[in-house]
Amino acid sequence: EREKARQRTADAMARKARAGHVTGGRVFGYDNVEVMGEPDGQGRRRRLHVERRINDAEADVVRRVCDLSGSGLGMTRIAKCLNAKGTPAPRPQQGRPTGWGASSVRQILYRPLYRGEIVWNKTKKRNTWGQTQVSKRPEGEWITVPAPHLRIVSGDAWTRAHARLADARTHY
Repeated sequence: EREKARQRTADAMARKARAGHVTGGRVFGYDNVEVMGEPDGQGRRRRLHVERRINDAEADVVRRVCDLSGSGLGMTRIAKCLNAKGTPAPRPQQGRPTGWGASSVRQILYRPLYRGEIVWNKTKKRNTWGQTQVSKRPEGEWITVPAPHLRIVSGDAWTRAHARLADARTHY
């Protein structure tokens, strides 16, 4: 019975992912917006799904991170530059300080959503016993949905940043 419920949840999440709806939490650069249905007999409206909309202020920061990377700065230096200017940072995890770190910059540089591509199901969060244990899934199980309306970073800026990252990898 528990396995059937788990499968129903997985099917519902896959359906949401294919439709381009939010399947997880908040992503820096976007706002999550609830889409409500028509009122029922009592005037209550039911949430149909949640969509992402570009947050212009945060999107500017994402573009800046890609531009800085493309111009030759490393992740740590980008983080220090953003912190020095007081640039708004992603919401920290509980108990962690607010601010930019190299890992936050890395997340921005490698998240395909910023180039207009939703990728879902890259990782498995639980093992067969239901315990938290993150593991990667094979690429064949990923669901990839083009979402040009969610593109924040242009193809040229993305290519420049990733060419610089690849160059840095070969040197180190």
